[in-house]
Amino acid sequence: MTLSTIFLLIFLLITFLLAVFVFFKQTFSKKLNDEDVVYVKAHWEDVVQASEDDPVKAIMDADKILDYVLSRYGFDGSLGEKLKSAAHKFSDINGVWEAHKLRNKIAHEFVELTRGDVNIALRRFHRALKDLGVKF
Repeated sequence: MTLSTIFLLIFLLITFLLAVFVFFKQTFSKKLNDEDVVYVKAHWEDVVQASEDDPVKAIMDADKILDYVLSRYGFDGSLGEKLKSAAHKFSDINGVWEAHKLRNKIAHEFVELTRGDVNIALRRFHRALKDLGVKF
């Protein structure tokens, strides 16, 4: 190996490591600001209140809140795409997916919801928000 080849390899390695560092710094350093937290908490209270009288609205709104928070963290696309990208942030990604799928089912089909379905979905959304750093 020539000296110029070694320098080129070192340069490429340093460039690669720098790119990885920047990517991870952007992905993991974003946090919710105080206004975002107030917004999320206020809307979550609305979800809790709606859950008794209008469970469909509660689930739809909980899904919107999760989408909002993921957007604030810099994830792009539909909520499904955001969940795929942010899967590592959740303690129960399967539960989050189940809650989101219930929301989609409600939006696109005629669904009979039980109190248990609503409670489970809302607990999953709540856990997801906590996983993302929202302190309730």
